[in-house]
Amino acid sequence: MSDHALARAWYGGLVAGLLPILLLGFVYSALADRTVFALWALVAGTLWVVLLRQGLAAGWPALRRAGSLLLLLAAAFAVFAALESAHGEILDLGFRAVFPAVYHPLATRPGTAGVLAAVLGVAGAGVLIVALVRRYPPTSAGTGGEMT
Repeated sequence: MSDHALARAWYGGLVAGLLPILLLGFVYSALADRTVFALWALVAGTLWVVLLRQGLAAGWPALRRAGSLLLLLAAAFAVFAALESAHGEILDLGFRAVFPAVYHPLATRPGTAGVLAAVLGVAGAGVLIVALVRRYPPTSAGTGGEMT
């Protein structure tokens, strides 16, 4: 991977993953007046950066990195759904107080984050399966298509 492609993958991964995680966690922390959402953002963001760095350092193909990062996001949003469930009432009140014009109940329901976690998990698994099939393409019958 060239230096330009590596830099684009690194900074693109930071902007596409780390920035939204931190924004979501810190905004929800402010809305609910609970630091647990900020801590979620810090832990999820740290895991994102570590996985991105390890994938780039190991030379993982783009699909393998993307699938792994999607699975990490799925796990992070499953935890986020649990946090929303535990702090739902105060989060809902804070959201309505600060952003009444854009408030929608789906923004603070744990089910929304749960569905997002499920979608991200399925997408991540699908991308990893595609990456695996590309790495080990199926062979015709009788040729002994063994993975090495």
